[in-house]
Amino acid sequence: MNKILVTGSTGCIGKATVDYLISQGIERVYGYNRSTPSGSLPEGFQVVQGDISDTNRLRDVLRKIQPDVIIHLAALQTPDCQANPFLGMDINLVSTAHIFRAVAEELKDLKRFVFASSAAVHGPRDLHPAGLVGPNALFAPPNLYGFWKTAGEGIAQAFHMETQVPTVSLRLATTYGPGRDRGLTSAPTTAMKACALGLDYKIPYQGREHYHYVKDVGAGFGEAAIAPFMGYDAFHLPGRTIEITKFCENIKQIALEMGIENPGNPTVLDGSPTMPFTCDLDHLPTTSAFPKMQLTSVEDGIRHSLEFYISEINHGLLSRDDIL
Repeated sequence: MNKILVTGSTGCIGKATVDYLISQGIERVYGYNRSTPSGSLPEGFQVVQGDISDTNRLRDVLRKIQPDVIIHLAALQTPDCQANPFLGMDINLVSTAHIFRAVAEELKDLKRFVFASSAAVHGPRDLHPAGLVGPNALFAPPNLYGFWKTAGEGIAQAFHMETQVPTVSLRLATTYGPGRDRGLTSAPTTAMKACALGLDYKIPYQGREHYHYVKDVGAGFGEAAIAPFMGYDAFHLPGRTIEITKFCENIKQIALEMGIENPGNPTVLDGSPTMPFTCDLDHLPTTSAFPKMQLTSVEDGIRHSLEFYISEINHGLLSRDDIL
């Protein structure tokens, strides 16, 4: 697998995925994005400009590059899908269908397709019995984003049936860490930034949450793309479920252990709604299929993140204005 094309490669998860693929010796990683990022790019990474909804441009790129693997990450996040329903449908559903069809028709030697799905397909935690929630659990999306991801998984399975290309749908819940700046579940990351800056911050939802450190997410998509695999299946990305209040306590405690003077106090907003996505996700089938996927402890993930934000503050790249 010498050439991999990643849609949405300049987003938080995209960057982590590209970094992991390059670290694993992939000769050429291509990003398909609407704009080209400023600054230098990692060696072996090239951005190809194009809109995900522009099927003619996408087909041209596919024919030119002839990638061995596709990782489809580009999507409109929650709550943007609720605020812009048709736009969310165009990006997360219609464009996803077009990508799968274009790949099926333009690439005859594709070795793998990896689709970024979401734990949102399973809906709220209280719909499921006690214990771990397996990958074959009830589908009950709580919002449009969840419906689009459910449909995307169906398209991925149809793609495999049509082409016999090994295809993976990888579901994730709350990604946290450097770069996680947008979307409903970016609040834990904002809480870490605020704490490092000495600001109090209230996460606007309560309950329990399933956490993935951002570098683990990149490694997860990377391994789903390059590790041996045949057939089609949907998997839960490895992660840890804890109370959101406990995550906040960990941030404050680790900040104090690191010697941060006057850290802010992260808490949960009183009377806030319950986290709408399922936690307690069972990742044993995932690590059985992809043994090299990483799983950083929540404590270490918070520590690594705070170290990054302290450096950002010291270099004038993160300030109170970014939070307030």
